[in-house]
Amino acid sequence: MKIGKRIGYLAALTVFLILTMGPFLWTFVLSVTPEYAMMEKSTNLLPKATTFDNYRELLTEGTQKGSVLMMGIKNALKAVGATLLLGIPISMMSAYALSRMEFRGRRLIKNLLLITMVIPVMATIIPLFRLFVARHWLDNVFWLSMVYVSSYLPLVTWLMSNYFATIPKELEEAALIDGCGRIASFLRIIVPTSYPIILSAALIMFLNTWSQFQIPLILASSLETKPVAIVVSEFMTKDSVQYGLTAAAGMIAVIPPAVTALVFRRFLISGMMGGAVKG
Repeated sequence: MKIGKRIGYLAALTVFLILTMGPFLWTFVLSVTPEYAMMEKSTNLLPKATTFDNYRELLTEGTQKGSVLMMGIKNALKAVGATLLLGIPISMMSAYALSRMEFRGRRLIKNLLLITMVIPVMATIIPLFRLFVARHWLDNVFWLSMVYVSSYLPLVTWLMSNYFATIPKELEEAALIDGCGRIASFLRIIVPTSYPIILSAALIMFLNTWSQFQIPLILASSLETKPVAIVVSEFMTKDSVQYGLTAAAGMIAVIPPAVTALVFRRFLISGMMGGAVKG
């Protein structure tokens, strides 16, 4: 019986790895395959010859594709920075109010936060586009980041408020007795003890902002504001598709979020678990 369970676990793990890692491995294979070899009739999964010319073109300073890709990465970093600077403080203060303060409608607000999480982005993109056109906010990284913040705020606030609720109130009451005000006690007690959920929230915002496609596709059409996800997709046109170059650009674009997730994975897991322990 134990052997059967172990075989089942291994089979499930194998399927999981194929479904998750398979696309990345295949993309890398395409990125190092010569363009002429992709059109050959062959049953081989791996190319007979490899080349890193696609990476050289993208990483060499002065090339057209490389300059466009670097611009997209810079735009994505700007959007990430603005989203974190705006979203984290707003989420922390909102979560603190929902978890520590008693006021009428508090539970209703928390329930409404859950409802807003299930609203698809395409249900609001047309009203957002009309608003941006009317206010002349198109191709503006700041206002684009505000849309990201409003999208992530419900989930992040919900997780933070649940985490703040697990912190003993006696610690904060002791700080108040010592003469600290509400804001000072928040900075002295809540913030230092909540760094796992804060880092987890920052990672959630970072990873989702970096991979955004639908929102900037509508609201950011100029080269000065297009993030890397849009730039990579535009390597494919109706006239030609440079498979190797597109695959290489995709691999380069994956590196920043992948490295960040690997480095801070412990905080991502602990923060998500800590924020889900209490509703």
